[in-house]
Amino acid sequence: MSRFEDQTELALARRPAQASVPIEMIRAQRTAAAAFTLACSASGLEDKEIYLQLGIDAGYFSNIKKGKATLQCDLVGQFCKAVDNTIYPEWVAYQVGCTLVVIRTEAERRADEATRRAEAAEAENRLMRQLLQGKANGSAS
Repeated sequence: MSRFEDQTELALARRPAQASVPIEMIRAQRTAAAAFTLACSASGLEDKEIYLQLGIDAGYFSNIKKGKATLQCDLVGQFCKAVDNTIYPEWVAYQVGCTLVVIRTEAERRADEATRRAEAAEAENRLMRQLLQGKANGSAS
């Protein structure tokens, strides 16, 4: 037995592709298996790169793609992270007449508010400078 035969297989660390799939294409999928397969394909990753990250075996993964099994709900978030898209849960949401909405954290809301305040202050500062320059130009005559 070689020294490599007893080593466990390491998950590959390739990043998924940043594919933009139109919502209409997602909603047009007829089955959960088709939506799951679309999510996998859009990632540009090989099946093995995905199922190793999920900790499921190749046969089960294949059965999900064939529609003979479903992805466990507690693995959906991990799956979306692995393929770097939300195609599969977007399709599921559409089946019950909904769509996904990204939830902003409190920190993100505060950062956005701080950015808005800074932009308003910059605009006010610019206006004040323009007014002062106008008075200075007017009094110099």
